[in-house]
Amino acid sequence: MLLPALMRPTMGIALVGLVVAIWLAWKSVAYPLALAGIPTIINAIVGSNPLPKGGVTFIFAAWIGIAVLFALLRGGHEAAGRALMSTPVVLSLVLLGLMVLRLGPSPDAAYGSVKLQHYIADNLVFLLGAVFVGTRRSDLRLFLTVTLAVAVGEALLLMLKLLSGELHTTLENRFSLTTQEYPIYLARNSADGLIIAVYAILAASRTWTRIGATAVLPLLAVALLAAGSRGPVVALLVGAVVLVVLTATRGHARRRLLLAGAGLLGAAILVPLILPGSAIGRAVSAIVGGVGGLSTNGRAALWSQAYTGFAQHPLLGLGTGGFASLNPGELYPHNILLEVSVELGLVGALLIVGIVASSMRRLFALWRAASGRDKLDAAVLVTLFLIALLNALFSGAIQDNTELWVWAGLGLGMSARLTVERLRTRRVRTRELWRAGPVVVEPRPGSAAT
Repeated sequence: MLLPALMRPTMGIALVGLVVAIWLAWKSVAYPLALAGIPTIINAIVGSNPLPKGGVTFIFAAWIGIAVLFALLRGGHEAAGRALMSTPVVLSLVLLGLMVLRLGPSPDAAYGSVKLQHYIADNLVFLLGAVFVGTRRSDLRLFLTVTLAVAVGEALLLMLKLLSGELHTTLENRFSLTTQEYPIYLARNSADGLIIAVYAILAASRTWTRIGATAVLPLLAVALLAAGSRGPVVALLVGAVVLVVLTATRGHARRRLLLAGAGLLGAAILVPLILPGSAIGRAVSAIVGGVGGLSTNGRAALWSQAYTGFAQHPLLGLGTGGFASLNPGELYPHNILLEVSVELGLVGALLIVGIVASSMRRLFALWRAASGRDKLDAAVLVTLFLIALLNALFSGAIQDNTELWVWAGLGLGMSARLTVERLRTRRVRTRELWRAGPVVVEPRPGSAAT
């Protein structure tokens, strides 16, 4: 049976990869969820994508689904069931139903069908996987570790290609690992990596871990600015402020933030030595002015088109994917709220606002209720969710903003886990009190009770 694999090396490699993938899925849902960025690194090394267009998306959706199935077979997921009944999950499913209902009337049903499939594979499946990861402390921290490792891998590969002269701009003043990848995704991953690296500095109990996390900050900063994307840079700055506010309440946290500041100072020295000034100028132009400045890069016209289309069909919109008929050159308006509004009307807009608002409320409630290391975990999830939200308001289609559902799902799972733990502790205490029996209090002589 294995003879074909021995005769054809490609098949053999695929077979080994399948075995490793199944083993990782059995170990934890965190692996397939966090390794979604690996295909970009492989494509950059190999030079091409061996899979058909869209193949990676559905392979990872299936991989996450298998991992969730394994987790269910192992049992012990009371918290996951509670999280899956939460408001953001229910509203996400209702939004799916509305997209299905509005696919038929869409003036661009072909693109609408693709969008619908990717919403399931890139948003809902990742939300499901994230909920299961969030219900276990070890899985959540494993996910953050692997996500950081993937971001560092992308940044390191980019640095090597820059230094060797192999990397060229894919768009004006913008770099990416492959010509097939839009630079903004590199910027988003690097921004998330920077936040998680700072989180690692704050959370690590070992000195070498803190030093390693500090050392990768300049590397990730180079990748972020090399992409030349302004939105992720602005979102990162907002997220950094939020993370500092949520974590700098204790003295040792403030001292560790100073260590992170030293890493960012190193980034300020390294970046001009590696990157051309044009790429740096474009990336930071929204903050300091300069090339591009506060220009919307054509987005203002797209937003205007989306608003006009919504005004003409306010209740249920044009239909799923319908914005593509307004502007064939741009399939979406680069704003998740306007995109859903023009295609699904006021009903869709209320659903997306409900998903975001209920997720944000749950995340902040989680941060307030948590303590110790859990509070730090909650703080980084709040920060990353806000970064994803800012990115979703300025770039990408709904299916391109997977991170919004991932960070929300992790927070929902973690919140449900802490709730189950509190209920379990309460039941144990109640059981102990019943076993102890009634407590008799002897009154003091001369008291009214006597």
